[in-house]
Amino acid sequence: MRCPPLPPRPLLAALAWGLLSAAGPSGGASSGPCPAPCTCDGDGGTDCSGRGLAALPHGLSAFTHSLDISMNNITRLPEDAFKNFPYLEELRLAGNDLAFIHPKALSGLKELRVLTLQNNQLKTVPNGAIRGLSGLQSLRLDANHITAVPEDSFEGLVQLRHLWLDDNNLTEVPVIPLSNLPSLQALTLALNKITDIPDFAFTNLSSLVVLHLHNNKIKTLGHHCFDGLNNLETLDLNYNNMVEFPEAIKTLPSLKELGFHSNSISMIPDSAFIGNPLLRTIHLYDNPLSFVGNSAFQNLSDLHSLVIRGASMVQSFPNLTETSNLESLTFTGTKISTIPVDLCQEQKILRTLDLSYNNIKQIPSFKGCSSLEEIYLQHNQIEEIREDTFQGLASLRTLDLSRNLIHQIHKEAFTTLGAITNLDLSFNALTSFPTGSLSGLNQLKLVGNTELKEALSAKDFMKLRSLSVPYAYQCCAFWSCDSYLNSNTEDSSHQSQSQSVSNDQGTSDTDALNGDENEELGQTIIHCTPTTGAFKPCEYLLGSWMIRLTVWFIFLVALFFNMLVILTIFASCTSLPSCKLFIGLISVSNLLMGIYTGILTFLDAVSWGRFAEYGIWWETGSGCKGAGFLAIFSSESAILFLMLAAIERSLSAKVILKKGKSNHQKQFRIAATLAFLCALVAGCLPLFHKGEYSASPLCLPFPTGETPSLGFTVTLVLLNSLAFLLMAIIYTKLYCNLEKEDLSENTQASMIKHVAWLIFTNCIFFCPVAFFSFAPLITAISISPEIMKSVTLIFFPLPACLNPVLYVFFNPKFKEDWKLLIWHITKKNGTGTVAVNTQGGCGTQDFYYDCGMYTHLQGNLTMCECCESLLISKPVPCKHLIKSHSCPALTVVPCQRPDGYWSDCGTQSAHSDYADEEDSFVSDSSDQVQACGRACFYQTRGFPLVRYAYNIPRIKD
Repeated sequence: MRCPPLPPRPLLAALAWGLLSAAGPSGGASSGPCPAPCTCDGDGGTDCSGRGLAALPHGLSAFTHSLDISMNNITRLPEDAFKNFPYLEELRLAGNDLAFIHPKALSGLKELRVLTLQNNQLKTVPNGAIRGLSGLQSLRLDANHITAVPEDSFEGLVQLRHLWLDDNNLTEVPVIPLSNLPSLQALTLALNKITDIPDFAFTNLSSLVVLHLHNNKIKTLGHHCFDGLNNLETLDLNYNNMVEFPEAIKTLPSLKELGFHSNSISMIPDSAFIGNPLLRTIHLYDNPLSFVGNSAFQNLSDLHSLVIRGASMVQSFPNLTETSNLESLTFTGTKISTIPVDLCQEQKILRTLDLSYNNIKQIPSFKGCSSLEEIYLQHNQIEEIREDTFQGLASLRTLDLSRNLIHQIHKEAFTTLGAITNLDLSFNALTSFPTGSLSGLNQLKLVGNTELKEALSAKDFMKLRSLSVPYAYQCCAFWSCDSYLNSNTEDSSHQSQSQSVSNDQGTSDTDALNGDENEELGQTIIHCTPTTGAFKPCEYLLGSWMIRLTVWFIFLVALFFNMLVILTIFASCTSLPSCKLFIGLISVSNLLMGIYTGILTFLDAVSWGRFAEYGIWWETGSGCKGAGFLAIFSSESAILFLMLAAIERSLSAKVILKKGKSNHQKQFRIAATLAFLCALVAGCLPLFHKGEYSASPLCLPFPTGETPSLGFTVTLVLLNSLAFLLMAIIYTKLYCNLEKEDLSENTQASMIKHVAWLIFTNCIFFCPVAFFSFAPLITAISISPEIMKSVTLIFFPLPACLNPVLYVFFNPKFKEDWKLLIWHITKKNGTGTVAVNTQGGCGTQDFYYDCGMYTHLQGNLTMCECCESLLISKPVPCKHLIKSHSCPALTVVPCQRPDGYWSDCGTQSAHSDYADEEDSFVSDSSDQVQACGRACFYQTRGFPLVRYAYNIPRIKD
């Protein structure tokens, strides 16, 4: 077998040369490796974008058909820049700083289809460079600084379909250059400074389908400006300055999408779209529409979406005759009050209906709109939902009826809404809520219905994920309140301590199956607002036992000791000195605070473990308002009375130092009345929504973080702080003045010290409350509600407990008042007692004196003998004292004296510890006269003489 003969050598050389020629251009360029700064895809695509290039990269293949050199630093394109790329179809030069393109820079690109020059520094269209690109189909010149388009800019671009000239500085439509583009399908002139569209501006653009003119300054449109655009489907005139409806659109028979929202158009005439039978979408919102023609939207059988917003003067629903294919209808911000009864008979395929922000008072039945998926009727005046209103809406998923006046919903109104997942009934006037057939809800909003106080059950909302209710206590059924859940759900044994509801799996096969079915439900967390917590407890009002026992202790001590102080101070029928009056008024205020704490303890006991059932009724009822009033009134009045007591003690100390006479009692009584009125106003302000007593079950507009009450709380705290600062300054100055004085033997010293202790302790307990009141204003401070609640419950009422205790155990005045009170009550009987009938402010009283005590106190010399000797020497001044059975029988004749003097003795008076500014007893060098004077003084005041035997000087002195 012979081998075939080999071909001649010249033929082999010719074949090799042909293969090499096919591998590279004739100019000597080779396919070679990809240039270093770029990436190549192997199919003729080269990406050199974002490489920081200042010029075209070298070594590119002549067979490159797509070249991206955007986002570089190329500022100019020289002549014949792309002459070696005859197969280039796509050239991207966007995002450079191109300011100059040589007229022959793009010569030779006969196959170029796409050219992007956006985001450069061009000031005019590079007409010379693009003129010969006969195959160009897409040209982007947007986001430059083009102010002019030369008339010959687009000559020869017979295949150009897409032209972007938006975001430049054009002031007019380039009519002549555009006439050279017979194949143009999409034109964008948006974001320029065009002010008007002249007639026949787009005459030769018969192929144009999309025209964007939005975000210009267009005010007027020529009536024939759109002539010739027989194929135009989308026209965007949004965000311009048009004041009249664009009548020129009537010449657009193929128009499907029209937008002229956000203009200044005030009227849509009748038959406005008569020349646009194919319209599918109209965007008219954000125009100051005052009139919409009744027949404006008739006969638009292809209209799928109609949006009208802000037509504030429109009062009637538009006529939609023969416009029966609407899928989305938005008609908001008008004054329409009724919905056509036959709306659903005409719009059978309607899916979205938005009639919010109108004046609709009654809604018809939507029974025929079986395709409805979303209904928005918020911000209307709807008052009632009837049984048939939403019947048959099996596809409805979202229903928004918020911010209406709905006070009643028929119990069967939602029974056919099997697909509903979002229901918003917030801010209405509901008193009850039908839960039937709503087990598929994912989101439910009921917040703002202040009269809706009934509890919700978790078993009625098995798929619920988000819940918003009027009161936090209604979240307890969906949260971690075990005792509450145990009695409100049938499967309470399956409720866990977390916000999710879990189901335990049993040991049997059936139980295991049930557990598996409920596993998915158990893993979901329900987000319920407002949240429960320390100030919104589900079980116990007072929380821990430590807080509970402390509050009980404060209540009992405050109640007992304040009543004791009030009894000893006000039981006397004589006129009280100012200081004791203020101490008594402070005790009255503290007693009211004790009553407030007693109310809380009683409520905690009554609602033991079940506070969620009582919380709503308690906070919204008059009981909480009354308790809050007691708390604020008592707190403020106690501080004001304490401040007046500090001022009174300061003035009294000055009188002591000057050995003068105080005459400010009347002024202090007036000041006490004003303080009472100020505290009354502070307590009443929250009743008029200047603060909220119902912000928490503690009924205090105090640190719960609630915004409405925060301003009121801060104001009170600031005023109280100023009051304590004033007290501190007054007493600091007082002690500085008394530094060199010895008041230990003075009867005023005990009251000065007592008021000082009150100021100190009350200020100490006030500081934590003041701090937590300002805490919500300081974002850097994060304090748990439990701590805030504990401080409020303990430190706020604690002064009401401590103030009377300090007076009872540490002030000698109480002991004197107590013994006097006991004497008045018991009226002790014994040998040698005599009766005294005195006329006083309280009527007739009998006083009995045991004269044997006088002899015991005075040694061998009896008081009777002293008075007898004085009667013999001076019968006139002490004529009411006589001797009988070795004792002075005190007659009914009172001591008569002018201010500061005993009438008969004529001696200057000195002050007694029980006398007020007008009371006095004689001060004489004679011990006998002084003793008689004291006896006469105390007799007229109704005090037993044995009580004051220590004031009678002994004979040996």
